[in-house]
Amino acid sequence: MVKYSENKKVMVIANISLVFLALLLTLNLFNVQLPTIGQAQYLFDQDNPLCIVNYKNNFNEWNNLDSCCVEARKQLECKKDKLEKTDWSCQTGNDLKYLLNKKAYNYCRNLEIW
Repeated sequence: MVKYSENKKVMVIANISLVFLALLLTLNLFNVQLPTIGQAQYLFDQDNPLCIVNYKNNFNEWNNLDSCCVEARKQLECKKDKLEKTDWSCQTGNDLKYLLNKKAYNYCRNLEIW
């Protein structure tokens, strides 16, 4: 009797897995695109994207986010660097930094150039 209930649990788990797989295959059949984790994070983030250029301690907000992403991508390193308004810092040397908040960083990561 114990084996019967264990087999029943295995069959229920297998059936749920097969239903989930069938659902994914059906969505794929109709070309439904599911968001990736990065896209979902971007959509749920309520902040406005923010890019700040720091050149020799002169801070200027850059409103063209696509251009900011291109320039930030050219840098050798992007690291988490929590400041007052930003979360990421992209730089090659010490003089020039591109500071991005999470919304801007996730936007840049979803571009083809990243």
